[in-house]
Amino acid sequence: MASMTHQQRAQHYFERLLKAGNRKAELERILNDLNGLVFASTNKPLDKDTKNKILDELEKLVKSTPAFEDIDESRIYTNVQKSTSASDNSEILDVISAMKKRTGQ
Repeated sequence: MASMTHQQRAQHYFERLLKAGNRKAELERILNDLNGLVFASTNKPLDKDTKNKILDELEKLVKSTPAFEDIDESRIYTNVQKSTSASDNSEILDVISAMKKRTGQ
């Protein structure tokens, strides 16, 4: 995949997460993908700080999304908006938090 900013990479992962039938398994695939990324300019693996910046961006996207269970069955998500009602993506957020601890292993 071509070079992306932290935000673009997080958006890409977020879209994968939205489409996934098993979100926990998809998060594991995302972590494996993230740990395999290299900087385009140097071909060196991403450092832990860079990986965590991407995960921070992904976390922001998840937090700003209504509960995944409430997304319609077509799984098409065209407009991320903050909901006035409480969003409960806590399970996904817990996994992302654990992923931050596992980057670079």
